Amino acid sequence: MKNAISCLSFALAVCKDSRVFAQEMNATGDAGLPPMSLIKSTDAMQSLVPPKFVDPNIRQKRAIPTNAWWANLIAYDKSNVVQPAWSNPFSISIIIDRAPFGIALNYPYARRFTGGSSGNNGAVKFYSHGLVKDAIFGAIEFSGQPKFLVTDWSDLGCTLELSTSSDCKIVSDILSGMAYGTYRYTNLTPKLTMSTAIISLNGEGPGTVTTSRLEISLNNGQKWIVYSLSSEGTVEEPITWTCEDGTNVRASSVFNGIIRASLLVGENGNPEVSAALDRYRTCIPISGTVDIPDDTSYSLEYKTMGDCGGGLLHYGQQHHVDSIDMSSITAVTGMTSNSATRGPMQALATNCREDSCQWKFFETQETATDIFPPRGVSTSLTSQHRLMEKLRQDIEAQWSVPLGGSYYFNGKLVQKYASLCIVASDENVVGSDSALLQTCLGKLREVMQPYLTNSWTNELVYDVIYGGIVSSEGFKRKDAGADFGNSMYNDHHFHFGYWLYTSAIIIQLDPKWERIDELKTMSNLLAYDVANCVANDANYPRFRNFDWFRGHSYSHGATSLGDGKDQESSSEDINFSFGLYLYGKASANPLFERIGRVMTRLNTRAVKMYFLMQDGNTIHPSNFIANKVTGIIFDNKADYATWFSPEKYSIHGIQMLPVSPQTELVRTKPFVQQEWEQVLSREPIVRNENIDNTWLSLLYLNYAQLDPNRAMEVLERAAMDDGLTRTWALYMSASYAV
Repeated sequence: MKNAISCLSFALAVCKDSRVFAQEMNATGDAGLPPMSLIKSTDAMQSLVPPKFVDPNIRQKRAIPTNAWWANLIAYDKSNVVQPAWSNPFSISIIIDRAPFGIALNYPYARRFTGGSSGNNGAVKFYSHGLVKDAIFGAIEFSGQPKFLVTDWSDLGCTLELSTSSDCKIVSDILSGMAYGTYRYTNLTPKLTMSTAIISLNGEGPGTVTTSRLEISLNNGQKWIVYSLSSEGTVEEPITWTCEDGTNVRASSVFNGIIRASLLVGENGNPEVSAALDRYRTCIPISGTVDIPDDTSYSLEYKTMGDCGGGLLHYGQQHHVDSIDMSSITAVTGMTSNSATRGPMQALATNCREDSCQWKFFETQETATDIFPPRGVSTSLTSQHRLMEKLRQDIEAQWSVPLGGSYYFNGKLVQKYASLCIVASDENVVGSDSALLQTCLGKLREVMQPYLTNSWTNELVYDVIYGGIVSSEGFKRKDAGADFGNSMYNDHHFHFGYWLYTSAIIIQLDPKWERIDELKTMSNLLAYDVANCVANDANYPRFRNFDWFRGHSYSHGATSLGDGKDQESSSEDINFSFGLYLYGKASANPLFERIGRVMTRLNTRAVKMYFLMQDGNTIHPSNFIANKVTGIIFDNKADYATWFSPEKYSIHGIQMLPVSPQTELVRTKPFVQQEWEQVLSREPIVRNENIDNTWLSLLYLNYAQLDPNRAMEVLERAAMDDGLTRTWALYMSASYAV
């Protein structure tokens, strides 16, 4: 049954050739509003956590991103303060709460600090960065508070506007990896405010200078280069600058044109960096989109203005450098910078064509291809541990998915139950006996009934303010934090990933179920909410959670955080992308299958690089690596912690669950061994074999990669995590012995 959803125009879709994309979407359901008979619409978000500073005209045409790296700038906050956003290597601050007003460009790495002790071989508990506004780009006319709006966005960034009127404004396009801050001035007199005293302008003492290339040296050792260009960005436009009072530089008159600025990174001003900034100053990126042509590659395409004949200068993270097609790209010698929490960044010069420049990536990370373990299971171990008997016990036990339960915890439950059906369908365990599978599927159909009809106590609703599907619990309780903040778009990839994964299992094992179409209708909607690929869609933002530049998702939604967006559970991030792939494959939806597989490949690379720290990791500070897992990665801070517990077994365990065939490709055996030997084996929960602590089940299922026999011996007795059955723990452990 085709979803009863309104059709969209797909002319602007860039996931693939637009005609092919449209055919795929029309074959599997359009990314439109959900049927009112299934999911009702609400504007209750307007009184809970409404967006701030969004151009009112744009929401009528496009859904608002809630979890994007820059969305701190529009996130709900009771104060008039706008929290920063981290493009990396810079961060951006909007200053409208007090003078000097403007847009600040900051280099966080210069103010890194560490703190606390984790107890892991001398490692610190966290590292973070001071929030200093290095260079503020404002205007003499900003004598009072200017109006701030976000007026546009793309996959890789957004457009900011500060104005005193419609024809007096500063417009800035901010993009992940940008090498310059760019500010388009209209009928305003530029004023720059530096964080510390200015000691020279273009090598001379503070005074007046007329130039299109202004080098500002500060007493903290920083050197900033400020370029002034025409409105088209193609020719030099000299400005007469005057140093006013030690930290301010002002233009002599109103300016209509573009100012670009960057920090000279490296020692002694690094002449190679200076030369590169000079060379590429006229190629100005204004937006960026992702393209996913097949299941082994993706590209980031930058739309530009100005003169790009010499190429585009932009920073890439380490995972970019490792997988990018270098045929039209050159790494700029000596020009490396540092992101706040994702390690070194390399400046890349890209050849462009007309008004666009492309980074193409070949993503070769291995992905599992099925709901079953890739090598099967050891029949001797399954027999030794009487897996058939335990499977029968788990299937015949009481299954319960509470109507008033959390979408997160209920999701964990249904995937747990569905995993039993996988084991019940494996002839290596049950032989030719299909009775257990039929019992399992029957019980699974029963607990999925409320999902099909949205008949939960806190039903899902469509939020018309941002555009997306959320729990109604937050509105009913007037609590944005209800169900981990589902109502304000927290953790949707975690929550909905469990339901998509479960749907994939059902469709594969029970394809003739008469309610499969209802299952697909609901699951498609959840997939659209998190991973909609339609460009300029009015109903859902494009890729709500997953950041194609950073390679992983953001979990925090529509409220502000002082340290920026964050992610805690990398394994549940993987569960969504792998679940989307499996769901697309099972439901014959090539779009979801393709997106899910590429997303899983890239996510696997990023998690191994940024979240799981093997010895020799070069991303994080050397005195942090001994923790082996990062804990929570914010844009400004990495904290060896969780949102819910200070215990080390929780900090590590939340990076392990749920266990799927993709897990061992992310948590590789060398990493698992280092984590176990250096941290986990020393913890009281393991040393004392605390079988009453349910986290022990996850730790030993993880350990099964190293010693499946020992792991299974403990898993026979340990209390199980609420998302894990003894059957699945033993089954997956037995697969590691093959």
